[in-house]
Amino acid sequence: LVRALLRFRERFTIRWEPVVAAALVLAALGAVPSPASAAAPSSYLLRAQNRDGGLGAAPHQRSAGLYSAWAAMGLGASGHRSRALVRYLQRSGPSQRATGDIERTILALVAQRASPRRAGGVDLVHRLGRQQRRDGSWAGLVNQTSFGVLALRAARAGSAQARRGGRWIARQQNADGGFNYRRRGGASGIDDTAGALQALVAASGRGTRVRRAASFLVRRQNRDGGFGVAPGAASNAQSTAWAVQALVAAGRNPARVKRGGSRSPLGYLRTLIGGDGAVRYSRTSRQTPVWVTGQALTAFARRPFPIR
Repeated sequence: LVRALLRFRERFTIRWEPVVAAALVLAALGAVPSPASAAAPSSYLLRAQNRDGGLGAAPHQRSAGLYSAWAAMGLGASGHRSRALVRYLQRSGPSQRATGDIERTILALVAQRASPRRAGGVDLVHRLGRQQRRDGSWAGLVNQTSFGVLALRAARAGSAQARRGGRWIARQQNADGGFNYRRRGGASGIDDTAGALQALVAASGRGTRVRRAASFLVRRQNRDGGFGVAPGAASNAQSTAWAVQALVAAGRNPARVKRGGSRSPLGYLRTLIGGDGAVRYSRTSRQTPVWVTGQALTAFARRPFPIR
């Protein structure tokens, strides 16, 4: 429970929306919309954009930096650039103080081919660099250190800092090859292992630790082809997308990862695309469709972080 609260503290304001019974029956029968018959997920995000350029958790909801940034990364990965979205993210620059917010905004701006050094008159890259600890970590957390490394590499800055961060992450790898949200010793999770793997590749390339992390992920694939937030948990779109990105970063073909079943993680994700192009979080939930769809787009494009 404590791990779940730490990992999903930003999701407490989510409005959960159950899938209607008819949709559940269709999913059970395998009669789900195919990418050819459904609207494109990228089109869904562009339609969900508000007049201020940002996006909310769902269409017609108030814009927020969290959802706007993930949409920007997904759109960037699929080849779409929105100047209005860039302007929205840039305006948030002066208010970005928390490490996670800074990291996410840097990644989003770079994915949209904009400079994070001129975000509303603020150099977010410099601000992030100043928050790194002497031991190489950000806040002593694997999660934030992974994003710190990815953000610096996205901005093509702080090579020495990124390598220091990568070395700190490497020391936190668990015996099973996975990573915890905090540090070594805590239970390994799918999302945090995927993030750490991508950061290790960005910091120093592929190596033994990357291969061990990739093997950890492959061994935890569910029979439906997807991944849960933790080993044994039900599959969801975001954890599956993270796993796809990590496998690509590690040099693995996600289309060939079919442990215990006939469906790949990309195949699982495709079953969650609705007729409007939105990607469901899971079979039974449509929570934060903008966030989920943005994350899924990076997987469909097979683009690991950082997205340039």
